[in-house]
Amino acid sequence: MKTEKRNLGIQKLVVLAFLSLTLFSCVTMQDDVYVDNLSSVAEISDFEKRFSALDARYFALEDVVKEADYQRSCEKLISDINSALSSLSLKKAAVARLYALAGCVCYDMNDRTQAKKFYDLSVNAFKGETRTFVLARRLGLKSEISAKITADLPLMKLENALAHYSDMEYSQAVADFDEAFLSLEKFYRENYAVLRETSWNFRNLSSGDNAQLLSLKKLSVMHMLLIANLNPDLLFNYTAGKNLSNKDLYVKIAGSGLLNPVSKPLDAQNSVSKDTVVTKTIAARFLWNLYNHRKNTPSNLNKYSAAYQNKKRSPIVDVKLNSPDFDAVMGCVENEIMHLEDGIEFGTENEVSGVEFDESVKKIK
Repeated sequence: MKTEKRNLGIQKLVVLAFLSLTLFSCVTMQDDVYVDNLSSVAEISDFEKRFSALDARYFALEDVVKEADYQRSCEKLISDINSALSSLSLKKAAVARLYALAGCVCYDMNDRTQAKKFYDLSVNAFKGETRTFVLARRLGLKSEISAKITADLPLMKLENALAHYSDMEYSQAVADFDEAFLSLEKFYRENYAVLRETSWNFRNLSSGDNAQLLSLKKLSVMHMLLIANLNPDLLFNYTAGKNLSNKDLYVKIAGSGLLNPVSKPLDAQNSVSKDTVVTKTIAARFLWNLYNHRKNTPSNLNKYSAAYQNKKRSPIVDVKLNSPDFDAVMGCVENEIMHLEDGIEFGTENEVSGVEFDESVKKIK
């Protein structure tokens, strides 16, 4: 990945204050409507900085919403925003921006209902605030957004980049990130840098990039699927031999159930996204599903948990009998698709490299 220039020169305090005012006014749709109190501008900028750090974590790894510290940070930010909203000195545009920002935080917490409530409050406070349009876009309220808004504003350009990143359209994401960073405050570049650099790394990534995929020291679920697709006929039942985009490949495989556990029902605790880091357990889950789907032996998916239902102890030390992936691990080990680390433990949470996964997936006939 190419390293971009990250550090801008430090400006004098007076210049920073002026730029903060200018930048804020530029992204509110109307240049003459902004908060003219410096402390308010600084406070809102700080809220944006805190949100962008959390937002970047959300897009980098959607599973982060399950983490307690992430939830606490989001809740604290919403609480602080609500405290700021109690100020009578805020302009209407600032009130709208803060409501919308709180809504975006709720969106990242997967609380769409509360996010919509904050959206309505934002619109009622002031029509035309850019952050409100960002929230509208996330909520799928496309009728509220014009093409001009999407094209012209740096904050919306950043939102375009995030949408392209989410859809694995990495080359477009790089272009939009770079354009947005030219006009937005420095912290946006700093906080979203990992997404921009990931986009740069994989801007040309496709199923044909064997060397780049196999050289990866750790994989995302998307990488795992791309490596599996290097074997021409392995995923034929899902791709019909077509050269699918990354997004379509993921949608096809996820929709087929190949990423679901077989020993226990799928729930929030064992679900995976395209960005989830692949552990040996997740790899085993995919490989065991694929193995049985290809052999058309769905009855074999749960045969190990059925055989061990009256046992007190698992034959594999670090895989419990009640694990949602007990069958997958047992099946992959017994059929020599994957192996135990030391003859005793599977290494359930060990990350899988590109070469390691390729060796395992080639064992599925």
